[in-house]
Amino acid sequence: MIILLSLSAFVPMNTLLLSYENKIKIVQPFLEEKDVSIRWTHSVEKEDWEEFFHIQDKTILLTSTRFKTFGAGVPDHAGEDTYIKDGWVYMTGIHQVIGSSLRFQTGKETNHRILMNGETIALDPQVSYELSVRSVPLYKVLSMMVKD
Repeated sequence: MIILLSLSAFVPMNTLLLSYENKIKIVQPFLEEKDVSIRWTHSVEKEDWEEFFHIQDKTILLTSTRFKTFGAGVPDHAGEDTYIKDGWVYMTGIHQVIGSSLRFQTGKETNHRILMNGETIALDPQVSYELSVRSVPLYKVLSMMVKD
């Protein structure tokens, strides 16, 4: 039994990581799929924007976005459907493959947050983040979570 438990520590797990400057802010193991969104306050319009991502097979996929107002550079449609609900413009069915990592920069006053598992996590201003999906052995996942 002890040998079996020891061997299970080397089993790789799908893991979502949010990191910056070689520091890990979020370690989130998951089985097969995971949904996450990034929300921020648009620097010009001063309204919230949110992008929704679905993670499967170590690939991040942009699935939809929502925002309060159209501005310069915003496409008049994206994906399969555009509609308004509760004061938000939704663009759904986007299906844009990002890959195994997404890099983004937070602004001085953009109030970036990441939402997952019903939780909202505030991100530091003026930081370059990387959201990535990796296959990580269980023992390493546990050690990264302890450091957090």
